[in-house]
Amino acid sequence: MKVLPLKGYKSLGALRAFNVLMLGLKMLPTYMGEDYKEFLDRISQLPDDDQMKMIKEAALFVELGKDEIEAILSFCADKNGAPYEAANLKNLGPKEITEMVVAVCFEISKMKINFITENEKKKSETSQ
Repeated sequence: MKVLPLKGYKSLGALRAFNVLMLGLKMLPTYMGEDYKEFLDRISQLPDDDQMKMIKEAALFVELGKDEIEAILSFCADKNGAPYEAANLKNLGPKEITEMVVAVCFEISKMKINFITENEKKKSETSQ
């Protein structure tokens, strides 16, 4: 299995599904006491293996809808390089789907998407 580049309109669906997973994970009793931003920051500071364990925990405990799962898995290709689509996803088991969700979500977790630009952040800090 190969993770494809996260581009196109489906990448937004995959990003939203990743956020659903992370928010759902944060709602588990183990993490509930943490601020959401601090929770995400802490995860991003972990070594890659530990980040993947956290994503796997989310994938195993947080329910995603069919569209969210398909959005994530559309960024995986099989051993022949063909992207997974709804038709060939039917043949995958829970273990394979979980591994694919973790792989794609790990790549999404590396993306830096900010609600405000660095320039806006600097202006805000200087005005205080």
